[in-house]
Amino acid sequence: MKLRNVEVNAVAALAPMAGVTDWAFRTVCRETAAVYTITEMVSAKALCYQDQKSLRLLRVGEGEHPAAAQIFGSDPACMAEGALRALEISGADVLDINMG
Repeated sequence: MKLRNVEVNAVAALAPMAGVTDWAFRTVCRETAAVYTITEMVSAKALCYQDQKSLRLLRVGEGEHPAAAQIFGSDPACMAEGALRALEISGADVLDINMG
């Protein structure tokens, strides 16, 4: 699978799950089978306000690549700012925008 310029050679990828796919859980999944992981869903608005809890949700480990950071929101300006912050904070290879 190729996501723009990120190649994911995997038979197993970990779907994002709010309240579940924290750094520790993703690490265990990486050690067992997942080659591609995604952070928990993070509010773009919380990133705009630099909410510390939300910033911690974006933690991506050194050996956790390729990885994606997932954000959600409805305000276009805040989504743009949140997207930039999410990638900067996490160091993720991909930005996943939750369209729910």
